[in-house]
Amino acid sequence: MTTSSLRSGPEKTVAPVDRVAVPLDALTEDAVRSLATGEPDWLVDRRLAATKRYLDQSWPDSRKDEFWRSTPFAKRFDVSHPLVAEAPAAVGTDTEGDDALPGSLVASLELSTAQVRIVDGELVEVVVPTALAEQGVVVTDLRTAAEEHADLVREHLGSLTTSGEGSGADEDRTITVNDAAWTAGAFVYVPAEVELSDPIGVHVHVTRDGAHLPRVLAVLGHHAKATIYLEHTSDEGVSALVDEVVEVVAQDASQVDLVSLHEWADGIGHLSLQKIAAHRDTRVRHAAIVAGGSTVRLRPECDLLGPGADVRPLGMYYADEGQWFDLQPYVRHIAPRATSDVFYKGALQGNSRTIFRGNIFVHKDAVGTATDENNKTLLLTEGARADATPFLEIECADITAGHGSATGQLDARHLFYLESRGIPRPQALRMLVHGFFGEILRAIDLPGVEERALSHIEAELASTDLDNLGINDAALRGELRGEL
Repeated sequence: MTTSSLRSGPEKTVAPVDRVAVPLDALTEDAVRSLATGEPDWLVDRRLAATKRYLDQSWPDSRKDEFWRSTPFAKRFDVSHPLVAEAPAAVGTDTEGDDALPGSLVASLELSTAQVRIVDGELVEVVVPTALAEQGVVVTDLRTAAEEHADLVREHLGSLTTSGEGSGADEDRTITVNDAAWTAGAFVYVPAEVELSDPIGVHVHVTRDGAHLPRVLAVLGHHAKATIYLEHTSDEGVSALVDEVVEVVAQDASQVDLVSLHEWADGIGHLSLQKIAAHRDTRVRHAAIVAGGSTVRLRPECDLLGPGADVRPLGMYYADEGQWFDLQPYVRHIAPRATSDVFYKGALQGNSRTIFRGNIFVHKDAVGTATDENNKTLLLTEGARADATPFLEIECADITAGHGSATGQLDARHLFYLESRGIPRPQALRMLVHGFFGEILRAIDLPGVEERALSHIEAELASTDLDNLGINDAALRGELRGEL
């Protein structure tokens, strides 16, 4: 197994730069040039082109932008934070500070697999087992990859956002700022016909106040198979904005599972675009577990570009006091005979807010499309609010499509059934909440994910007064009246 600390090890290829702590809303070309010191000319030019777009744009306005209508950008995200582009000096694989970082889910699985850690805008550690390297698998710093795998990075980096000509070409300022000024980046490449059984870990951790712009690019060759766990954590008491862009290119007949775990402490505002290009006959599964952070706006998107491609976006979320989760899965059916099945489940307690806006677009040439999207939400206590808008935009008649959403409280009939069999009420309530999420967790079915999600559910239930959970007894009263 090869392990390298990109901060202090001999393999470090990123030249020291003058890290100007410029506020995110005052980015300049000079600041971007400083950030890009040592990078190849084509990458610097690409950053500067994005900077020009950034300077021509404004931050999102909830009064004007349909996709921001439910989340007031100015109130929930602080763009005056200075850009954080390097980790504290104590962080590194060979320092005592390493032990202070939280362990990732992938690390806890004790597998011989590749792992990357990004701390405060700097990639501080890469671990790649020799067996993977010998198969041609590449997991490394994105800047290093821009030099050593220039053809791959140049072709795909930004291809799904503003540097490309596809659906991301007109992205708003939250994306162009990352295109211009991403700080730490991870690059994952799985060659054609290489199948990986264990998940690759990318762990993003925040310890400092400020604006953080991580970037991830993953490319799978044809008939390749891989699972990527993207984990997000932070120290307690940190106030930060994390503006993240993840691009995954799945070439013909490849299979990819992308798991995104949001386990932030309070004080983190997280913007995340996680976009996948699915080519012919690919199988894609995106699973989001959202349990932490003050505000999380997650956009899992998939462009189905080749016939026969299939994507299943799955999501589980649990919001508590003061949290605001805006979840916007978006599937674009561009090619014919592709399929998609969006399924999200969530629960809320305390004064919290969630938004589910699922979007399915079917192009006029996408004949034979089959698509479905569903969202179900539990309102557990007074003060919680959930908005759901499953949205279809269809240009082609020869398809099958469905969508739906349901929001409500625990059903008194189910509670009555359990209590009537001697199960104490607190235990019965826990069983009902766990059971509600069981369907989505079984669908994810990846190592360690269900256990981690269940731990979040149990922690949330432990923090609330079960006697105050809302119970809908309308159906039960109706049945009782019928019996009379």
